[in-house]
Amino acid sequence: MTLESEEPPAVVIEGVSKWYGQVIGLNDLSLAIDGGVTGVLGPNGAGKSTLFKLMMGRIRPSQGSVRLFGIDPWSSTAPYRRVGYVSESEKLYEWMTALDFITTLARLHGMTREEATERSSHVLDFVGLSDVMHKELGKFSKGMRQRVKIAHALVHDPDLIILDEPLHGCDPLARTSIMSVIRELGKQGKTILVSSHILEEIERITEQIVILHNGRLLAIGNLHAIRGLLDKHPHRILINCENPRALAELFVSRQPVFGVRFPSEGQLEIQTNNLSEAHSILPSLVVESKQRISSIENPDDNLDSLLNYLVKEAS
Repeated sequence: MTLESEEPPAVVIEGVSKWYGQVIGLNDLSLAIDGGVTGVLGPNGAGKSTLFKLMMGRIRPSQGSVRLFGIDPWSSTAPYRRVGYVSESEKLYEWMTALDFITTLARLHGMTREEATERSSHVLDFVGLSDVMHKELGKFSKGMRQRVKIAHALVHDPDLIILDEPLHGCDPLARTSIMSVIRELGKQGKTILVSSHILEEIERITEQIVILHNGRLLAIGNLHAIRGLLDKHPHRILINCENPRALAELFVSRQPVFGVRFPSEGQLEIQTNNLSEAHSILPSLVVESKQRISSIENPDDNLDSLLNYLVKEAS
């Protein structure tokens, strides 16, 4: 009895480096991704766009190999029939309507005119643009244009979808719409890679992440597990309230608080080595203080802090 072999992962990167003269774009990167939504995190210049361009065959790796569905795209373009790509800076044909634009691209994928129109209408409806599909692209907002680009990437029903900073420059409403689309694609079993330099954006889409910094892979896996490691290091909770000193008296003798400060008038800074536990005791102490709290912030709970911690661990 012969067992049917499983299909290779959608993306396999093995020992890939990319140099631009003396500048290192990616440094000995290896990873495999298959199924669901994966967030690619990192500050500007981390190597996110370089990684995507390598996967799309726009640039060659200086060393190492890229495989899409087990195939080197430089030896065969066959994998790209199963890939949808949204570039960060791609231009649109301003004079075309959304339907005309997507239909034209669908025709390039070999669809008949009827198939292309039907499929284009479907994906425009999926991204929430059915009511403006006959409107010229030049009249679209930034968020609408981003959704058109996503529709363009989906028109041929790809298995792998690569989205380079799809939320950049969008207003909050557009971000919410695009995030909903990305989450739904993940539920459909597609493999989606979406890059961002904003931690909060990725958290709203997925828990599965890849973190890049200076072209190096700093972490891959579950975001919440990586965040858990941060509890070992000092954190701050900033509370704006009516009487910071009275509130501080309630916190100062409680675990896991090891210190308090008063950065400015009406503000209390709590210092802790366990952010989750500190937040678990915070509500009851706030109620006990019987004062109005105007805001609670976690200034260390961001991508920069996460990167700083991972860089220290790697050095």
